[in-house]
Amino acid sequence: MTIAPEKVVALSYELSISGSSAPKRTIETVDKDHPFYFLVGHSGLPEAFEKQLLGKSAGNSFDFTIDMLDAYGIIEQDAIMDIPTAIFTDASGKFDSENVTIGKYLYLEDENGQQHRGKVIGIASENVTMDFNHPLAGFDLHFTGQVELVREAEASELSHGHAHGPDDHHHH
Repeated sequence: MTIAPEKVVALSYELSISGSSAPKRTIETVDKDHPFYFLVGHSGLPEAFEKQLLGKSAGNSFDFTIDMLDAYGIIEQDAIMDIPTAIFTDASGKFDSENVTIGKYLYLEDENGQQHRGKVIGIASENVTMDFNHPLAGFDLHFTGQVELVREAEASELSHGHAHGPDDHHHH
């Protein structure tokens, strides 16, 4: 069976990233004992990732690069914002220095109630500078690995829009 839309796929892989000013480095390794399962067409991954795997079968290896423009895009300067420090204070005006630290990811809600994940990249007296770009924006993604399994999706997986691994799971 080959990888196609609506099939469940399990992969073992190594993901490396590189950018214009960043040397190639490995950021994630998924071994065959605990593979990554996904439902083709519903993974939430860049379309280019799934496209590279179409037609492959269990046992096939892969080695490909997805250009940053086909992955998570370039770093958008508009997504780097100064947020008033007051947003990060409690009722008494005390700044939340425990949770608001450089490198930490925080969720903020916009005026429409949407949650946005941002990384704290600067703290000043008036503002906290946050980067709301995807963490992999600005990087080319290099995948090497092997297809561990390809199977038909079960009705529950199709209705839930995601793959269930070997341990399955239950919705409450």
